[in-house]
Amino acid sequence: MINILILDDSSEKSNSIKRFLIEDCHISSDNINEGRCIKEGRKLLYENDYDLLLLDLVMPRDMDSEPNADESLKFLDEIYYNSSIHIPIHIIGFSQFDELINIHQDRFDDKLWHLINFSYSSNAWKDKLNSKVCYITSLKQRFKDSIESKNNFDIAIICALEIPEFREILDLNCSWKRFHLEDDPLIYHEGVINTVNGNTLKVIACSINKMGMQASSAVATKLAVKFNIKYLFMTGICAGVRNKDLDYGDIVICENITDYGSGKMVENEVGELVLRPEPHQIPTDPNLLAKLNSFLREEDKILRIQTQYRGKKPTTLLKAKIGPTTSGSYVVSSESVVNNITSSNRKLLGIDMEGYGMYLASQYFSNTKTLMIKSICDFGDKHKADDYQHYASFTSANFLYSFIFNML
Repeated sequence: MINILILDDSSEKSNSIKRFLIEDCHISSDNINEGRCIKEGRKLLYENDYDLLLLDLVMPRDMDSEPNADESLKFLDEIYYNSSIHIPIHIIGFSQFDELINIHQDRFDDKLWHLINFSYSSNAWKDKLNSKVCYITSLKQRFKDSIESKNNFDIAIICALEIPEFREILDLNCSWKRFHLEDDPLIYHEGVINTVNGNTLKVIACSINKMGMQASSAVATKLAVKFNIKYLFMTGICAGVRNKDLDYGDIVICENITDYGSGKMVENEVGELVLRPEPHQIPTDPNLLAKLNSFLREEDKILRIQTQYRGKKPTTLLKAKIGPTTSGSYVVSSESVVNNITSSNRKLLGIDMEGYGMYLASQYFSNTKTLMIKSICDFGDKHKADDYQHYASFTSANFLYSFIFNML
């Protein structure tokens, strides 16, 4: 809907124009403002944005002044040099007097503005005004659609760390182009994935550049709000849980996720602080999990990921499993801590620091399906090392790409 300002000292004429805009042009009365003098018009243009200004050629400077054509013309010039005024997109001058129209026609033509002759006995002005309103409405809608289309993405991918996690995302076959937004510290990359199903999916990706649930929640919210995404994915590295038939680089697909630090701190009988867990479980969308289960049956596609990697990797065959995961606020490098975390969920497969924040944020955006896919780089014990971080980043990123390419 467009916003219109009518500046006319005659309430009868102004009401006639307003009634036509509402009844014939279907403009809501809430989108129409009126002013009876130049002073009122100036104030309204200070405070509001208008798509169309309708200006009577003979207006008083203020409510104590007499109408004067010079005041309207001086105000037209002021609109351009007064930086406090929000310049309307279109300006139409009008008058009941033919001689004024003829005198000032060139002045309006020079700036590509319009002049129309208002008359109670003729509908000619109505036809011209209706045409202009229809044009502005259509133009504004096309502009809005264009902006929304440009800023709409099917898929968003986020990683906690630039290296090694996000570097593997940028190596995917997406024809990435880097861009940034004003007043936004993140660097974004946009690309496309042409799927086997004939879909061309627009993808946006970014690195959070910070570990932790708070950062991932903030960035997930920003992506959902700014880019209207349908799918939100996170890839990267995580700690695995031993005795789950998982090895370095194996892919953990989040079935549901909790915050292992959620609960109440109390003193036990010997005065030690202990956590009484109160986990809140957030599930992955069941339709997304169904697609993943179907994809996992194509083992050759998973094994192909392993053969493509040229760096250090284990001798075991690459596997992918769906199961529960959990997130926390600190890096785990203790077997006893891992055992304590897993005691509340015997099926737990992976531990990370970001996933829960992303899942929690996505609960407030019902149209966005969220999934974390991370690969094991260590087991959170005293043997924790960085040897397989690049390999794990590679397998999680390429598994996600293969899943999107084949299943979406």
